[in-house]
Amino acid sequence: MAVYCARRFQGRGVPMEELIGEAEAALLWAASRFDESRGVRFSTYAVPVVLGALRELCRRAQPMHVPRSELRILGAAQRWREAFCRSNGREPTIAELAQGVGVDAQRLGEMLAARERMLCAQSNPDWADAGAEDGFEDWVLLRDAIRSLPRPYTQVLWLRCVLGVPQAEIARRLGVGQPQVSRWEKRGKELLRAGWE
Repeated sequence: MAVYCARRFQGRGVPMEELIGEAEAALLWAASRFDESRGVRFSTYAVPVVLGALRELCRRAQPMHVPRSELRILGAAQRWREAFCRSNGREPTIAELAQGVGVDAQRLGEMLAARERMLCAQSNPDWADAGAEDGFEDWVLLRDAIRSLPRPYTQVLWLRCVLGVPQAEIARRLGVGQPQVSRWEKRGKELLRAGWE
């Protein structure tokens, strides 16, 4: 049960061993306070306790605190972006996104940039620790260049160059053949070399 709960929080910047340890501790705490005379199963009582402990651990592990008001705006922006992409077949500009959510475009841009930095720091502790060391600036420039490309090149190059996902796995995720992924990767690299904007 502890491992099952811990897996739900994988990829949030906390090592898996630490997540499992916290889940096990919360499970023991729940077991010491469980009252079976109440007529509920232990799992019904313990799972919310363990998940609450894991949420708190992940909150404490974040490199920065994000105010709830900004989290609400970012959540609304994400939902609006998804709806816009479905109806228009493209990503919205920051101005369109800000207008859709009802906030200042510059403020939303700063919030999105801060969230991106925080997510990168959480998903790869080595990059977070690197700070201004050699290579970090190159990685930021590569990320920005990849994000400037249209889909599917952005997705393919991000998965291949940044995350190191094999072409066969990308093909499975995108529902295409591996040769198509290879063509997209090659074309995306050509666009990067040509300075596509």
